[in-house]
Amino acid sequence: MIAYIHGFNSSPASNTFGMLRKVFPDAHALEYPSSGFFPENLARLQKQARDIIDASSPFVLVGASLGGFYASQLSALLLCNCVLINPVVRPAQSLRQFLGPNTYFYGGQHWEFTPEMCDSYSIFADARSAPVKRMVVLGLADTLLDPEEARAYWKNYAFIHETNDGHSLTALDETIVRTLRDWQQ
Repeated sequence: MIAYIHGFNSSPASNTFGMLRKVFPDAHALEYPSSGFFPENLARLQKQARDIIDASSPFVLVGASLGGFYASQLSALLLCNCVLINPVVRPAQSLRQFLGPNTYFYGGQHWEFTPEMCDSYSIFADARSAPVKRMVVLGLADTLLDPEEARAYWKNYAFIHETNDGHSLTALDETIVRTLRDWQQ
């Protein structure tokens, strides 16, 4: 079973989840509000994941951007493999650029990202040593997050797969699809 976690200001209506569902129609989406605090959002995602985990099949997380950060945290708690697409690695720093008014990409709701919300991301655990398999997908043309920061952070802890995409993938390539299929066996 595959579960997808969206990025900041995004939702399961994202193109990435749409591409994932075309190849893996049974994929699920886990949701959190970008306007939430990190500990509560992680607990919310963990509950959603536990509600859908089926002991008879491997559980694999896929997360994009901030969802990649959440997937890395959650995979360590659930001991499941994960694919991290252009993942945020230091959210308390990376998210500072979004302080102030924000608008959700899908739905258009307006909300305020406060310094307290941003600071809540500084208390995460270093999940890199968890005994799980990880693929980190880096879009080399990403202008929102520096792919080299993610490469340096994950280099000894994950298989690094490069694409020529920007922050959003244009396709799930053969390597990503094959890895997800293998991890579901």
